[in-house]
Amino acid sequence: MRIFLYELKKIWNVKALLVIAAFCVLMWFAYLSDGPDTFESLKSHGYYGSYQTEMFRLYGITLEPEEIEDFDFPGRFAEIAAAGDILLLNNPEIFAKYGITNFLEYIEWSGNGELWEKVWDSEHEGEVISDRSAMESVLEGRYDKQTLDEWYASPLMRYNNLHNLKQRYVDYTYHETYFIELQRRPLVVRASKEVLSRGNNSLIPDNLPDIFSFYAAATGVFAIVAVMILITPLLVTDRSRRINMLQYSSAVGRKVFKIQFAAALTSAFILSLILTALSFAPLVKAAAEYWSASIFHGGFVFVWLYDITFGNYALLLAGMIIASCIGAAGFAFILARFSNNIVNVMIKAVPAGAALCVLTAYAVNLALADMNIIFNVIFGGRIDMPEVILCGAVGLVGTIAAALVVRRERQRDLM
Repeated sequence: MRIFLYELKKIWNVKALLVIAAFCVLMWFAYLSDGPDTFESLKSHGYYGSYQTEMFRLYGITLEPEEIEDFDFPGRFAEIAAAGDILLLNNPEIFAKYGITNFLEYIEWSGNGELWEKVWDSEHEGEVISDRSAMESVLEGRYDKQTLDEWYASPLMRYNNLHNLKQRYVDYTYHETYFIELQRRPLVVRASKEVLSRGNNSLIPDNLPDIFSFYAAATGVFAIVAVMILITPLLVTDRSRRINMLQYSSAVGRKVFKIQFAAALTSAFILSLILTALSFAPLVKAAAEYWSASIFHGGFVFVWLYDITFGNYALLLAGMIIASCIGAAGFAFILARFSNNIVNVMIKAVPAGAALCVLTAYAVNLALADMNIIFNVIFGGRIDMPEVILCGAVGLVGTIAAALVVRRERQRDLM
């Protein structure tokens, strides 16, 4: 135990910790610091404006049929139309050119596909596009110093946000066409059928799993780099000074390599756990009220494939990162074993670390969504959670490979 603690102390040296701390500060300000603020902003300035957040405040983590009726979509649309009529009547000239006399007529005109097909083919294309932009400016109440909140409070923005919300929770049968009939990915079809059968009723913000997975992917990258910075010098220092030769001259010394291996894996686990917890904390705190809400839903861009809570999703991503970091420690241990100095090991560690970072980033970003690159591109949506399996495999392969090197070293010394 004393030797193990000594090796841990060698790993956790001041120089390595200062480098890791500087790198973490850089990553925080470069990639992670905006995460909580972005999420808070999108709760009122996203695809649904503040309507989805209002639903969550009223009804909790799921939306039931009677609550949809209570939310009163028709009444809210009527209220928005009345506000839009006032703006339109104050600026009637541009609308009268196209026979538009009220807000709902503008909505119908702007969404008329046949009309727009004619527009694109006409010699007045530029004029019509310019006129439509002018109408939008009127109905969005645009002016020079308009704030984001004021823009989202305008009738046209409110109408679009409410329309998007209605499609999300009421008119989501588009899943039947796009995510079922046109799909060749069986697991996406399975999830979409479940969405249709049980209702698309989770009130988790659509962007939360998306933002959090990107945030976790960035965390995974800097955690892997930090682990390799911490672990790599351990063996290289001993070998560059020929200390390993002295160690092998005694029975106790011949066990040091195995102890160093245990210390490396332990350090990787502790460091990755600390970095992941510290990195996740700000965004988890910002989204704490959604901890028990399910991420399972079909949105306009992604289908989230499994019915797990946001809290479990955060823990799963943390586990994927830690597994990848343990694998990275194993590979760093191997590279250091076959290097005589720090320059030599860095030549090998940089491409190996970059590959692990890319692999982990692709696995963690949009994990459990239909657009995850590992799930979608490599496995074609045919295997459950391949991104999770991949991170576990990295951890397992790295550990086993390093253990085999330790065993080989022991046998070699005895010979």
